[in-house]
Amino acid sequence: MLVRAPVTSILTDENGNVNGVQVGRSSGPVDIRAPLVISDAGIVNTFTRLLPTAIAQKSSIHQLLTSGKVESGLSCMSVFVGLRGTTQELGIKSQNIWSYVSNDLDGLMNDLMSKESSELSHFDIPLLFLSFPSTKDPTYPERYPGKTVCTLVTMAKWEWFEWWKNDRVMKRGEDYESLKKTVADKMWKSALEFYPQLADKVEYFEVGTPVTNNYYLNTPRGEIYGLEHNTTRFGNPEIAMNLRANTGIPGLMLTGQDIVSCGFTGALLGGLMCASSVLKRNLYGDLAALRKQLRKAK
Repeated sequence: MLVRAPVTSILTDENGNVNGVQVGRSSGPVDIRAPLVISDAGIVNTFTRLLPTAIAQKSSIHQLLTSGKVESGLSCMSVFVGLRGTTQELGIKSQNIWSYVSNDLDGLMNDLMSKESSELSHFDIPLLFLSFPSTKDPTYPERYPGKTVCTLVTMAKWEWFEWWKNDRVMKRGEDYESLKKTVADKMWKSALEFYPQLADKVEYFEVGTPVTNNYYLNTPRGEIYGLEHNTTRFGNPEIAMNLRANTGIPGLMLTGQDIVSCGFTGALLGGLMCASSVLKRNLYGDLAALRKQLRKAK
C-alpha cells in the first residue's frame, strides 16, 4: 500500500504484456513489477495517459475512445457546509433531496450545459442535490458535539473553470474565487428554500469545482462518474460488450464504475465483476448462495 505516490505509467515487457506500474516519488520514479495490474483510474486515464500508445491501441476499448463512442462524463460543483447546532436543534431530517425547478430534466441539463461562465451570475441553479451526511452517522454526535454538516452538489461544465486547471490549488486568483462563489451562493440559496432556519448557522463553507476534482481525483475533465452515461453507451451492444474487466491486453484488468455504471453501487459491482474475471469464478453466484445460507440460518 503506497500513499501520495501517483502511478505515472503502466509498464510492459518486450512482448506487450503488462507487468507492473511506475510510481512517482520525490526521490525519483520507482518501478513496481506485478503479474497482474488492475486499474481503477478510469478508462480515459488508463488508455490515454498510463498505457504506451502502441499497447493501448491493441484493445478494443481504446478504439471506443478514439472514435468518440465513449467520452468523459459531466463534472460538478460541490459545497461543504459546517453548521452550528445538532440535527435536532436545527430541525434537519436524515434524507437526501434532489431538487429540480421543472419536470423537464433533459431540458434543464441541456440549458445548464449550454451556458458560458460569463452567464452564471444571471440564472438560478436548475438542479441540486442536498444531503446531511452527519445525520447518517450514529457516532457523529459523540465525535463532534453540537455540529452538523451539509453537502450540496450540482452539475457543472469543465470549460467554466478550465482556464485555471494548471494553477496551484488555493492559489488560483480572485477571478476564480469570484466565479466559484457565484455558483456556490446560488446553490446555498436553493438549499435554504428547504431549510431557511440554517441561514445564520454557517460556521464553515468550502467549495469544490471541476478543477478541484481534477486536482484531488485526477479525473481528466473533473468528472465524478467516469464515462458519460447516455443512450449511446448503454444502448449499443458493441460498446456494452467491450466495457468490461478484461481489456484484451495480457496482464491488465479494469475495475470500477466505467465497466458497469456510476456511483457507489456501480463501482462495487465493477469490483465484483473484475474479481470474478481474475479468479475465473462466479462471485455473484457465491454471494447469492451465501445470502441464502444466512437467511436460512436465521
